[in-house]
Amino acid sequence: MRGPALRHYQQQAVRGLLSGMRDRASQTLTVMFPRQAGKNEVSAVLIAELLREHAEEGGSLVVCAPTFHPQAAISFERARHILNASDSLLPNDGRMLAAVPTIAVGQARAVFLSASPEAHVAGHTASIGLIADEAQDIDADWFNRQFRPMAASTGAPTTMFGTPWTGETLLERAVAVNRLADAAKAGTPYRDFIPRHHEVRWETVAHFLPAYGRHVRAERERLGAGHPLFRTQYELEPAEGDGLLLSPAQVSALEGHHPRLRKPIAGERYAAGLDLAGEGANADTVVLTIARVVEHDRDLGPARCEVVNHIAWRSRPFAEVTDACLAAARAWSFETLCVDASGIGAPTASQLSSALRGRVQPVVFTAAEKSALGYDLLAAASTSRLALYSADGTSESNACRAELRQCRAEFRPGGQLRWAAPGGRHDDFVASLALCLRAANAIGAPRVARGRSKGASPT
Repeated sequence: MRGPALRHYQQQAVRGLLSGMRDRASQTLTVMFPRQAGKNEVSAVLIAELLREHAEEGGSLVVCAPTFHPQAAISFERARHILNASDSLLPNDGRMLAAVPTIAVGQARAVFLSASPEAHVAGHTASIGLIADEAQDIDADWFNRQFRPMAASTGAPTTMFGTPWTGETLLERAVAVNRLADAAKAGTPYRDFIPRHHEVRWETVAHFLPAYGRHVRAERERLGAGHPLFRTQYELEPAEGDGLLLSPAQVSALEGHHPRLRKPIAGERYAAGLDLAGEGANADTVVLTIARVVEHDRDLGPARCEVVNHIAWRSRPFAEVTDACLAAARAWSFETLCVDASGIGAPTASQLSSALRGRVQPVVFTAAEKSALGYDLLAAASTSRLALYSADGTSESNACRAELRQCRAEFRPGGQLRWAAPGGRHDDFVASLALCLRAANAIGAPRVARGRSKGASPT
């Protein structure tokens, strides 16, 4: 094989895929590697080898990804780079010609396409093979309707690359079928038979790359072993659970032993999150969550966030809420206040930003932003970096815990986490808590007073 120096597990996968694509017409092969383990290199080398193999006889290879920019474009560049590295060693009629979205080697061609339902992909034929990168993020119905037929008349095999997500994605359904087929065969994979499914554990990668093992263990420490991103990207397990944002065990782990504070303690550092709501009798509750920030060390990761108080307002005028928040910010000396600046919250966030210069971070609840807040909340709940004050039986204490127990989560394509309260219930305390955690993580290292040493003369 020409191209970059591949590690043993990568070479094994490439050889197995090449053998499978030569011998298994109309079948689907699957590949799962943990993140940053070299899966994309395997895909690029596979594309390059298939084009070299078919340079004289010709044929077409269709490569798709969830988006063209950046995903399919990156696949194009990787394959072009690998082919270009050995191009000068080949006769003129076997050299590469590349112009987005097509790479040609002799009479063989690979076209790189977007698998987004908005893309126009009709009219292409796959005679050499069909390759899907990041297949867990490709809509299964769309792929089966638009891409599968490209290989119908030729019987070309399909290869899918990616990582798990919900357990029901296009990739994972194909993986389940292939695992059953491989399990039914006698002997050892790669020695006695070529498997349909090619999978590498992160521990195997760490054997060849010790730095990779240190990275994965650090991610496990930062996110928690049960975090959806760690499970899917490194353990190669699906993220879908029981539909809850936080499991009962995670909610229980948030219970702290410190008392609720009604006023700040000198010397402590505080951050806060403000979730806003509309005005009127049917409006949600405006919630200000206040936390002290402890054990903050940039080398050790994010801060520990200990919630010490809640202040809640229901159906109050914006002006009254703004004044009350300003009073709280000044009384507690918030170092950072993250404010919901979505929709009707934007004017209030703007007023607070003007009054508390440099201490307010407006947060607009886009789907991507809310997903990031949810993932951070999951990580903090799984690693003992977030704690609530001891339950005191008040309405705020009870509402916070009830919302945390009830909040639902849905894992969407592209790795997005969608979370909300079920059935029209409220998630104001959860949103405020997530904003407070964001604020706590944004606080810098403590400021240290610097003075002249004894006997030093002024400069």
